[in-house]
Amino acid sequence: MHDFGFLRDLLIVFALGGVVVYLLRPIKVPSLVGLLVAGVLVGPHGFSLVNDTKNVETLAEIGVVLLLFTIGLELSIGHLVGMWRTLILGGGAQVALTVAFISLAASAAGVSTGSKSIFLGCLVSLSSTAIVLALLGQRGELGTPTGRASLGILLFQDLCIVPFMLMAPFLAGKGGGAADIAITVAAAVGIVGGVIIAARRLVPAILYRVVRTRSRELFLTLLMVLCLGTAYLTSLAGLSLALGAFLAGLAISESEYSHQALAEAIPFRDAFASLFFVSIGMLMDVRQVMAAPGLIAAVVGIVVLLKLLTAGLPLLLLGHSARVAVTTGFTLAQVGEFAFVLAHTGLGLGLLSAADYQVFLAASVITMLITPALRAAGGALASRLDNEQSLVPWAKRAPEPADAAAELSDHVVIVGYGVNGTNLARALRSADLPYVILELNPETVRRARAEGEPIEFGDSTRQAILHRAGIARARVLVIAISDAAATRATLSLAREENAHAHIVVRTRYVSEVEELKKLGADDVVPEEFETSIEIFSRVLHHFDVPRNLVLDLSTHVREGMYAMLRAPNAPAPAGGEGEDLSGVPTEALCVRKGSEAAGKTLRDLDLRARTGASIIALRRSGALLPNPSPDEAIAAGDVVVLIGAREQLDAALLLFDPAVA
Repeated sequence: MHDFGFLRDLLIVFALGGVVVYLLRPIKVPSLVGLLVAGVLVGPHGFSLVNDTKNVETLAEIGVVLLLFTIGLELSIGHLVGMWRTLILGGGAQVALTVAFISLAASAAGVSTGSKSIFLGCLVSLSSTAIVLALLGQRGELGTPTGRASLGILLFQDLCIVPFMLMAPFLAGKGGGAADIAITVAAAVGIVGGVIIAARRLVPAILYRVVRTRSRELFLTLLMVLCLGTAYLTSLAGLSLALGAFLAGLAISESEYSHQALAEAIPFRDAFASLFFVSIGMLMDVRQVMAAPGLIAAVVGIVVLLKLLTAGLPLLLLGHSARVAVTTGFTLAQVGEFAFVLAHTGLGLGLLSAADYQVFLAASVITMLITPALRAAGGALASRLDNEQSLVPWAKRAPEPADAAAELSDHVVIVGYGVNGTNLARALRSADLPYVILELNPETVRRARAEGEPIEFGDSTRQAILHRAGIARARVLVIAISDAAATRATLSLAREENAHAHIVVRTRYVSEVEELKKLGADDVVPEEFETSIEIFSRVLHHFDVPRNLVLDLSTHVREGMYAMLRAPNAPAPAGGEGEDLSGVPTEALCVRKGSEAAGKTLRDLDLRARTGASIIALRRSGALLPNPSPDEAIAAGDVVVLIGAREQLDAALLLFDPAVA
């Protein structure tokens, strides 16, 4: 019989994690902290519900890989080039300052000496990429100046993992040195360069061919191959798996399919990332904390204060505002997950004692646990600072680009770029109104993009796609696709995201109108219904029924659906007496009660001078009066036959029927 112990462990982890997160929600504890607490409870130092943590840790590492993959999808190489000062100068200064301070302080205090002090500095310099990015993602702050500054420093820290790992044997006096580091760095540069070339040339072409198959399974498979394959290649070069996944996401972000790729990857990321946070909680030994609470509290305080200073000060010197510097400092004030890997290596090399290792683990996990609270405290403090004033007057203010998705507001989201979507986009463009289009046909997307349309490849039934289109800030959503199931799913998601948007839905059949209204649609336009109106409008127009009566009938039909199609009480056709209009544009209009024309003579109305149109006949009580006298009075209910250009006839309509004004 098969041993399903691993499945049992996963079940316990997910079940207990869900219960803890649910119980902590009423007191507004972030889900991330709830998962860490669940790890403390379920792990070998808690209730020992899961003793073999290796399998969980393996899946947790996949969670980190997918997390960095999605972050890469949300950026681009252009974004990274734009933030090079923060990445290289800000990140480099943060790591260098932390390593220098910790090593000097540890040596001065006699806690450690020489190379061991430097190793401690390397450990503390690393922040948690997974926790910070997950927290920023939950708060919708990845595209903000704070989010970009945090990401730049975190990426530099991730790049430092390789030289730190190679330095460890050298610091322990057990080999390794500059040659090994140089070889690994050269390999890393080669891989990064290869990813950049692939991002520009190879990946978009492969994605285009896969997307043309319209197979979601094939598209998802390709994403996993690119993500895990690049991560594996970077691991062979000594880089972290997470950094390789980030580069893979960065390569795909250069294509028009990045938003759809993000939507497909998010469910997998969330599931595996939750395992990562639980696995971090499993490392927490509560007994160790209870045995030396003062020492661990002191270590936590030193780490938080030091990370706040070493992350915030370089940003100030680079010209960032005080608000961004303070918020970023609090956001990065924890020890990262990759430091655990480095610490384990140091333990094996003798750079850390067993007692030091346990203190470091306990303090590190605590800094992770309090990260959401620190971020909230930093935000509260930063809100009191002037966001435009730098505390360093001689520094040029650093550019703080906003999230591109956040730039759209009060706009129209068009789902589907068929005939209806194309015509609507043309009308919005003519009216100079902002809009964005979502479309699943790759050929259509490529052609429309070449024409300058703001169009994105994406499935509107995915929440991430609607979010990228700015649905929460949109004024109007128009769903103009023929897929009934996708229409309903899009409508439901959109109404959840935006309760105030005006949603217009196209459907094929009248029978679907009521259901779509219940799902939240404001206007539903059924094709068969509008086709029937167009048909009877053209038939009535052919019999010279007054145009304003046809418009009135169409309005009543739309308001009362097909109930008003019962034998309308329309006046007799105006063209039944055989008058020869010789193909010249003519119009038959019914004179409404209360109109300007009602009660006036043709002379007093002076229609020709006012509009350019002329009255050539008048129908009253079934009798036709051709070429009426200028002294003929016009009464409500009369039907006048006009001749003139289309714009002249439109102007005359206002005089006979005020309801159309």
